[in-house]
Amino acid sequence: MNMTDKIKKVFFLGLALARSQFKLRNEGSYLGIFWYLLDPFAMFFIILMLGGLLSVSMAENYPVYLFMGLIIFNFFRQATMQSINAITSNAGFIKSMRISSESFVVSFAIQSFFSHFFELLILLVFLIYFKISLLGMLAYFLAFIPLFLFSLGVSFFLAVLGVYVNDINNVWAVLMNMLWFSTPIFYAIPQNQATLLHKLNPMYYFVQMARELVMGGSVQLIKIAGIFVLSLAFFIAGILFFGAFKKKFAELL
Repeated sequence: MNMTDKIKKVFFLGLALARSQFKLRNEGSYLGIFWYLLDPFAMFFIILMLGGLLSVSMAENYPVYLFMGLIIFNFFRQATMQSINAITSNAGFIKSMRISSESFVVSFAIQSFFSHFFELLILLVFLIYFKISLLGMLAYFLAFIPLFLFSLGVSFFLAVLGVYVNDINNVWAVLMNMLWFSTPIFYAIPQNQATLLHKLNPMYYFVQMARELVMGGSVQLIKIAGIFVLSLAFFIAGILFFGAFKKKFAELL
C-alpha cells in the first residue's frame, strides 16, 4: 500500500469513527447540536458584557472579531485536548484489532470540525447582521486548512505523550490557558505592536489571518504561504513522531 492509499484509508476510517461518535454523543440529548455552541456562546456573551469594563483596545465590528477568535481557538483546543486520550481510550481496539491507530487521532480532529461547522453557521448570521460581505467566507478555507493540519500535527504528538506521560492532560490545560491569553481573542493589537509572546504563539497568526480574510482585510501571500509551510511541517513531524512510537502502544496499554 502506497502512502496516498494509506492516508486515504486513515482519513476515511477516522471520518467513520467521528460520525459514529457524533451520533452517540447526541443520542438522547434534548439540545443536540446546541451543546456544541454553548461554550463559545457563553464565553462570547461574558466577554461582550465585560467589554465596557475592560481596558482593552476594541476592534471594528467587535462582536464578529470576538466570535471569530473564540471559535478558531475553540477548534484548536477541542481537537488537541481530546487527542491526548485518543490511544488510551481505545486500548481495547488497538490490542485486539489490526487497525491504524492514527485513525483515532484523526477522528477527534474531525469531530472538532463538526462542532466548528455549526459555529461557522452562526458566524454567517453575524456577518449578515453587521453587513460584512460573505465573500470572505469563501476564502476562510485558506486559514482553516492549515489550522486543521497544524492541530492534527500537534494532536499526534499529544496522543503519544498521553500514553507515556500521565499528567500531560494537566500540563496541556495550563499551556492552553497561556495560549488563550497570548492570542488576541478579546483584545485588538496592531501587528507592529505585537510582543515576543504573541510572535511565538502560532495561534496568533491563525486568528489574525482568518479575521483578515473574512472581515475584509488584506492578507499578503507570503503570510499565507508561511502559515501553510508551518502547518505542513508540524503535520509531517507529528505523523513521523507518532509512527516512531505506535508499535509499542499495545504492550504499554
